[in-house]
Amino acid sequence: MHSVHHLELVNALAKYRHFGRAAEELGISQPALSKGLNHLETVLGVKLFDRAAPIAPTPFGDIVLQRSAALVHAFDELLREIELAKGVEFGSLSVAAGIYPSEMFIEEALAELSRQRPWIQCSLIVKDWVGVMEDVLTARCDIGIADIQHASENPDLATEHIREIVCPMFCRAGHPLTKLEAPRFEDLLQYPWVGPSLPERIGAFLPAEQLPFGIKDQATGRVLPRIRVGTFSAAKSIVLAGDAISGAVPSMIKHELAAGRLVLLPVEIPWLAISYGFMWRRGRTLAPAAQAFIKIARGIEAKLGQYKA
Repeated sequence: MHSVHHLELVNALAKYRHFGRAAEELGISQPALSKGLNHLETVLGVKLFDRAAPIAPTPFGDIVLQRSAALVHAFDELLREIELAKGVEFGSLSVAAGIYPSEMFIEEALAELSRQRPWIQCSLIVKDWVGVMEDVLTARCDIGIADIQHASENPDLATEHIREIVCPMFCRAGHPLTKLEAPRFEDLLQYPWVGPSLPERIGAFLPAEQLPFGIKDQATGRVLPRIRVGTFSAAKSIVLAGDAISGAVPSMIKHELAAGRLVLLPVEIPWLAISYGFMWRRGRTLAPAAQAFIKIARGIEAKLGQYKA
């Protein structure tokens, strides 16, 4: 085996069973992929894939696949250790953030990190709290920022709680709920909610019966809003365009509130809160870039003190 690249080539072919899609995944041309596979098979003296569509690994290919995942992971960890040794001025940082922390302070924190250390390669993916935790556990990101109720209970994760903030519900100006003299919580359940999935601690306060607000999973206690979105901007746009409602820290919609386009609903829901924090894989050293990012993010987040629950 001449390089880790050959292992990545075999894995991509096994994943897509198609030369064109595998080549696209690897960022190389299809002829280059075919040439690499032919070279590897010549070196090993065996065929690794049957070429008949859809292509499939041979028994020899299966042997390579069984061993390759651990080898590729070990090589990735080696590269990561080298990046750590370079220090905070270089390297890369991959962040997964929940839709609320991302909007509130993570995007600004990444911008500030990039301003201070322009040689760091940064990436941000926004997901609900379940996706963030999965990305951290599978090492698809260096650090996650989201609801940490479950992360704090997972022995494979280290967590650092930041705070809990109550999120009042809001709707568009002119919404039917704004016509009610004193809307009740039960009234809010009669309209679609829009946002990410909600953890069990919130689901415990919501009815199990089928109502327009969303669906409660009886097995897990989690709540799926009737309209699930991947960003807060999408949730805000949907609320502005229809009768769906959502929750937010007031600072996140301050411009729309000032313009009279959105309205906070006068219904107190103290348990409708986000309890967020940092999470990373336990036992994995945080890179200098990650440590610098956490420091910057904490400083920016501290400005939200007036909204502390």
